[in-house]
Amino acid sequence: MKYRSDRSFADTASAVSSMLLFVLFAVCMLLAVAVAADTYGRIKTGYQQSFGSAASIKYVTNKLRSAERITLLDNGGAAVESDGLVSLIWCDDGELYEKYTPVGEEITARDGDRISSADSLSITD
Repeated sequence: MKYRSDRSFADTASAVSSMLLFVLFAVCMLLAVAVAADTYGRIKTGYQQSFGSAASIKYVTNKLRSAERITLLDNGGAAVESDGLVSLIWCDDGELYEKYTPVGEEITARDGDRISSADSLSITD
């Protein structure tokens, strides 16, 4: 069976099968890229959460170590006195907060700066 341009059916079938093989390869590569992107996204999210937690713990630990005086609070937080300032560190509504106040002024746990996410905070002796 011959076509107009003297191509045989076998030549046409070969060309079509080559194109289909290329399309199959392209689809497989797109799926591989999609799976890799999803995996990368999950790894990145986990790393960010781990890094945020570790950085917060190190920050609070260094703050406590450098303090001149520490007063433990009933809610698990602490008032840390250092260099003429009192830093109040506490946890509220799943967030870790810090607030600076000069020594001798009234200090309240309102309007603090958010440090990071934290379910709870318990500073003990």
